[in-house]
Amino acid sequence: MLAMMFCTSAAWAQFSLDEKHKSLQEQIKFSGSNMKNIKTSTDYDSEARDRLERKRLRKQRNTLSIGYNLQGSMWAANQAWGGDNTFSVLAWINLNHRYAKDLFSVTNSGEVRMGYNSIRVDVQEEEETVRKGVWFKNVDQFWFQTQPARKINDRWAYSATGRISSQLTRSYQSRTAQEDVNLTSSFLAPASVSISLGFTYNTGKPKFPVTISLNALSTSGTLVYSDDLRELYESRGATNYFGVDIDKHATFSGGSQININFNRTWGKTGWFNYRTEIISYYGWITNVMNHAKIRRYYDYMADKRRFEEGKIDVAPTAQPRHIELHPTVGWKNWINIKIAKYVTSSFYYELQYDKARSDKVRMQSTLTFGFSYTFKNK
Repeated sequence: MLAMMFCTSAAWAQFSLDEKHKSLQEQIKFSGSNMKNIKTSTDYDSEARDRLERKRLRKQRNTLSIGYNLQGSMWAANQAWGGDNTFSVLAWINLNHRYAKDLFSVTNSGEVRMGYNSIRVDVQEEEETVRKGVWFKNVDQFWFQTQPARKINDRWAYSATGRISSQLTRSYQSRTAQEDVNLTSSFLAPASVSISLGFTYNTGKPKFPVTISLNALSTSGTLVYSDDLRELYESRGATNYFGVDIDKHATFSGGSQININFNRTWGKTGWFNYRTEIISYYGWITNVMNHAKIRRYYDYMADKRRFEEGKIDVAPTAQPRHIELHPTVGWKNWINIKIAKYVTSSFYYELQYDKARSDKVRMQSTLTFGFSYTFKNK
């Protein structure tokens, strides 16, 4: 009976849910400050993806081309054959870089040329004359130009142009006259500098790629930073050197400038390339401002000649030297023929007229054969 009673009896247990336990509540409390900032979507940031995207944009916006060229020639014979052994080497590097983003672009270009040759000449050593080969620099020039622009439409753009050109090392009168008294030019002595503002027109035609820069406002200057050259000209009684007053290092004039460029490559492999550039500048602003001074100087020179010839009795009063500016013209031509992947033949021709440096038209040309390598980022 007792066993049956325990099996059929019910049992109850009561728990109070209203009682609050402070320590337990503090333990299970969550902080919501950080939970709200956790991203639950799959669109998350990736540093590797960002780096690749920046690299893609740089390559898309930047176009870079660097050309390395080394060319030369040699002729040698023994004494029985006769003649003089000659060696020549010419190296140059050209750079073209363009950055473009939306309507804005910057085009940078430049070139460095250096050439030497060796020819036998008679050299005086102590008390006897010795015939020996002497290396002599025959090519030395560099130029750099930058042109920022903002598009107006597909053909026209606002533009500005800055350009500098000079040489790298000293030049002397001849192979046998290479002392300080024979110095003719040096680094930045002289150097030509120009800054222009205007418009640029581009044909946009691959078969006729012509770019014309019309710069109504332009300034052109000549820099001469060589104390040795200044002292040399002073010793000869000169009042100016390369168009700069003897007591100064620079001269500038204002005027207008036009720049015309043509650059085209033929063939699927780019075996033939022709490029030409014409730059002309006229300093009309300085001529207008100094017209009276130029006139007085010309009258003084005319009266001076008449006094020396005895046609007048009174010597004229000396006037500062002022020369009327003439238009300067520079015309450069490049022809490159790719014979093999790294073998090319090149022809270069340059014509210059700058009365401040010479009253005559100066010309130079080179025809070379050798190695060439061009780096391109795309």
